[in-house]
Amino acid sequence: MFTVHYLDHPQDGDSQVLAGRDYFWGSVGGPIYVLAKGFPRMALWMTLASIGIALAALLLIVLAVIVTSSAAITVVAIVGACALAIVVQGMVAVELVRIGFLQRGYREGYY
Repeated sequence: MFTVHYLDHPQDGDSQVLAGRDYFWGSVGGPIYVLAKGFPRMALWMTLASIGIALAALLLIVLAVIVTSSAAITVVAIVGACALAIVVQGMVAVELVRIGFLQRGYREGYY
């Protein structure tokens, strides 16, 4: 689920590893994490993705509230939708950073 990405730059020998810590900060920070990694254009894409992820989570929550009358199921749906949104945001953020590094000439998978 959370793939570790190893990236090397062939000319300057720089290496980047995108692992668990990056997924955490991507989940928490979203566009700020992507911007902090040095990718302003990707941060704009991440902002749009974050809005879409939040709207999808809100839609799931509203759907759960409409479909069920049980408070317990509604609470589980709210917690589940929020957790899913956080996980998806981290995965999207790391993927955008990985794409940004690849566009800068890094190559993946040489370890």
